[in-house]
Amino acid sequence: MRGFKYVSFAVGLAVLAAASAQASVVELTIDGIYGSAESTGATADVTLTFSEDGSDDLMTVEMENTTPNAIGSSLTAVGFELPDSLSLTPTFATGGTSTYFDKLTYDDGVSPGSLDATGGYDLMITSDGNFEGGNPNGAPTEGQSQTVILNLGDTGLAPTDLATIFEDYYEGLTTNYVIARFQAVGPGSDRSDKVVGHVPEPASLALLTLGGLGLLRRRGIPANR
Repeated sequence: MRGFKYVSFAVGLAVLAAASAQASVVELTIDGIYGSAESTGATADVTLTFSEDGSDDLMTVEMENTTPNAIGSSLTAVGFELPDSLSLTPTFATGGTSTYFDKLTYDDGVSPGSLDATGGYDLMITSDGNFEGGNPNGAPTEGQSQTVILNLGDTGLAPTDLATIFEDYYEGLTTNYVIARFQAVGPGSDRSDKVVGHVPEPASLALLTLGGLGLLRRRGIPANR
């Protein structure tokens, strides 16, 4: 019994630590199921992580190309909406560009209109200031990622609060709020695509439920008790 209590306590701490680590993170999934110009199968994950540097609030943007290897692509641009309540105009933090992504533009529209955000996307991250264009050389290909760090200024909010505002804002929208541009798509690298995304459905409750069932079985207690 003592051994079980120790294991339970350790697992509890691990769950709390994981929850704390994720509290300032917002995940966005780019997938054709949400909308795509060419339906090529190109996909990506965009992770927003909030932190502080003195009085400045930072947002780290990791852009991972998750396109299947059998398809192949280069991820050349990402755009997304920003919460209206924050009135943000992000800039690159010092040293915050990546080897490919080094330009920011604002309020950019895309075509077709079915993939555009209302009034255009608030922020675009590109290599040349052109969401539609951009040379794919050096862009992350399938299985690769690049990260930039943006300075949001002094919002007066904690990282966890910023993450909550972003996630609540996205979950409350019924219009497009994140998009990615892919080039050199397909086995012949001769296709391109624009694909929108969403915040994925939360899985935390399911994970905790599975963990609880595991602990019950470890104690020899039926799971339906």
